[in-house]
Parts: sequence; structure tokens; C-alpha cells
Amino acid sequence: MPFTPGDESATVTLRSAQGVIDAFCWPCELARGTYVCDALSGDDAEVQAAYLADWPDDVRAQRSVERLEKVGEWSYKGVARVVDQSLGLIEVLGFRIEVGEVPCDGAVEFSISRLNVR
Repeated sequence: MPFTPGDESATVTLRSAQGVIDAFCWPCELARGTYVCDALSGDDAEVQAAYLADWPDDVRAQRSVERLEKVGEWSYKGVARVVDQSLGLIEVLGFRIEVGEVPCDGAVEFSISRLNVR
């Protein structure tokens, strides 16, 4: 949704050194060029281990490659690494996202129904 002055919400496009995402912002007080640091959260996030501990090293390495796929206006799925399991933080392509409960350390597969700027 395009943002115009006076709107309360907007789609915000964020860039890292490794990728670009669109996130939902409400209330939205960001201006073009604003630096957003670790301020993302995921609604209805589903997170699971990308591999099991007894899988071969080559399969584990292959399943650990970060990826991010847009599947809806603000919805994403992919593979990320756990930054802080106790805080429910994952990172994918330079974006840190709070997803709630994280079942393991290391690489995880995830899906998020709506990515939000906090």
C-alpha cells in the first residue's frame, strides 16, 4: 500500500547489504532514508530446525544456506540462523527478526505471515 502524509500505516521497503524486504509499519513514523536497526518482528511465525544433529555434514551445510522468499505482501519463508534462542531472534540476509519461540540453535527454516517494523 502506498504511503501518503497522514496515513497511519505503510509498506516499508528495507535494505541490507544482502537483500531487500517489504514490511508492514503501523503506526508509521518513518521517513525515506531512516536507518532501522533490529526493529523487525514476525506475526504467526513458524520456526523449525533446518536439519537434525545426526544428518551428514554436507546435508547440514546445504540446509544451512540462508535464503528469503517473499510469499505474500508482507509474508516470507526461508532459512535463517539463530542469533539468540532465549530472545527468539533469527537473522537472514542481514535482517534480524524477533519470531518468538525458537526450538534450537543453528540454522532454522521459518515462515512468517506478516513481517512488521516495530
